Amino acid sequence: FSDEDRDSVLITDNRIFEHSILRVNYTTYDLRREQDTINPRTRADVMVLSHEDERTHPYWYARVIRIFHVNVEYREHPAALRTPPTRLDVLFVRWFRRDSSPAGWAAKRLQRLEFFDHESLPDAFGFLDPDSIVRGVHLIPA
Repeated sequence: FSDEDRDSVLITDNRIFEHSILRVNYTTYDLRREQDTINPRTRADVMVLSHEDERTHPYWYARVIRIFHVNVEYREHPAALRTPPTRLDVLFVRWFRRDSSPAGWAAKRLQRLEFFDHESLPDAFGFLDPDSIVRGVHLIPA
């Protein structure tokens, strides 16, 4: 986003509200409705659809660090009136990446995930729209 785009969004009263849990609704394989509870202290791992043209794996994985919502106002240009405040839900996450070691049926082991290392710190953390979460996941540390 450009500086002009960022200047168009205003956080109402400069307040950010933190939440302790997030509930994600999803449909199971047999067309039933289910709900995952995401809690940064206990069950914090989620999966989202990959945004790349990645043919090897369709999902990205992240660990939710904090859950927030902000009320924002939008102004198209400095002389325009602000829009009424709108609630914007945001997750602060730490991204996983796929381990490059051999995996799959031929290697006889599951694929592994790892956090981004210190060399790629700008890619390690980010903000995520909760609506993009497919569902919560249970990851077992290697």
